[in-house]
Amino acid sequence: MVFLEELMAFLGRFHPILVHLPIGILLIAFVMAFLELFKKENPYQPAIRLSLLLGSIAAVFAALSGFLLSRNGGYEIQVLNYHQWLGIVVAGCSILLYMLYREKSETLQWSKKIIRFRFWLFLILVVLLGITGHYGGTLTHGKGYFIEAMPQAMKKTFGMKESSEEVLIVENVQEAAVYDGIIQPILKQRCQSCHGDRKQEGGLALHTKESLLKGGENGKVLVDNKSKESELYARLILPEGHKKRMPPKGRTPISPDQIKLIAWWIDQGANFDKKVNQLTQTKEIAAILKKLETGEQEASPVLYADFPKAPDLPKDKVDAWQAKGIKIIPVAKENNLVLVNAINYPQFNDKDLQDLLAIKENIVQLKLGHTAITDQAFSTIKSMPVISRLHLENTKVSDEGLSQLKGLQKLIYLNLVGTKVTAKGLSNLKDIPNLKNVYIYQTGSQDSTALKALHGKVRIDTGNYRLPFIATDTVRF
Repeated sequence: MVFLEELMAFLGRFHPILVHLPIGILLIAFVMAFLELFKKENPYQPAIRLSLLLGSIAAVFAALSGFLLSRNGGYEIQVLNYHQWLGIVVAGCSILLYMLYREKSETLQWSKKIIRFRFWLFLILVVLLGITGHYGGTLTHGKGYFIEAMPQAMKKTFGMKESSEEVLIVENVQEAAVYDGIIQPILKQRCQSCHGDRKQEGGLALHTKESLLKGGENGKVLVDNKSKESELYARLILPEGHKKRMPPKGRTPISPDQIKLIAWWIDQGANFDKKVNQLTQTKEIAAILKKLETGEQEASPVLYADFPKAPDLPKDKVDAWQAKGIKIIPVAKENNLVLVNAINYPQFNDKDLQDLLAIKENIVQLKLGHTAITDQAFSTIKSMPVISRLHLENTKVSDEGLSQLKGLQKLIYLNLVGTKVTAKGLSNLKDIPNLKNVYIYQTGSQDSTALKALHGKVRIDTGNYRLPFIATDTVRF
């Protein structure tokens, strides 16, 4: 039995070789079938029959080897099922086409019908080949691999966004858990499509403490207090183009600051429980950590690349706001986009917010937590077209104004912790197209099951636990 299991695992490894044979052979057969439509006779029939015979055999062996390979596990089940069943359908269509091309037509009428049917079946087969290949690529390289390296100009042409991920913002960074609040989110963004719970290339998973400590097929990836001896770090600093560099070519790289944070964490013992302020910090590390509080990170310009360029900021107004304690922090300098944080000015009110309309096209992140704003603020906020993150925690806002947020096309994050909103008011959020995360801890709406059913894909967070890095903003500058 052991030998048989090992043999099947070995034969499954031939799938990447075998899977390309039916694609090439069947595409050649389709081209010949297409050209034959424009000829009175059928000069390509023998070649088409031979190609279909070889293509059918190759498709069957590719499907069988794929099934054996899938037994090793480590693949996303839903994508694997799509790929597997489509591969079986491709093999079935190939065999059916071969049988149709072997069939001798006895009448002209039957000949025309069979030729028409064969060609449409051929066309369906080619489409299925493309879809099956797409799911195969997704299994191998992860979701989004195909468009990840697409030039920005092409993405804009096809209406695609540069990135849908959120900027990592660690509010009150010194109190954050180092691993849960900083290291794990970095790994999740950049590594877990290939090394997560659904897929483990090289037998390595990075989505839990246990999997990180376990390592992969080549051994452990962490050596406490020695980043340069840890594969997790060593792979990140290899030269570009090196076959072992991670993330591999074509994937979004980890930024230099993020790499430094990973090295710092390892050199400090790769602890999974300590807070940031419990670890020794150099001036460089402290500066990098400070950036996490505002979202002013190296990746930010890329994340906002699809946002329209805003007008230049009025320096006199910015200076006046800064003098009051209202922080105006650049997050994408190329586009003149900013984060506005009023936490140092708790008396900030609805009138102060109206003054910010002077830079309404510049504000992508607005932090009004613990200020004196009311529901009247919503009539101002709705006029800020590019807001993506909105903090209203521990303010006097209620259900009354939430309906005015419907027009915020870019809004992905909304913090309503400690407000008077209820499920009735939250029902207005379902029409915000890109909203992903809503935080409602200590509000008048705690029925997460009903809310999640109401809002579908929106993540409703009812809290009642300590958030290590998306917490109430208590940072004083």
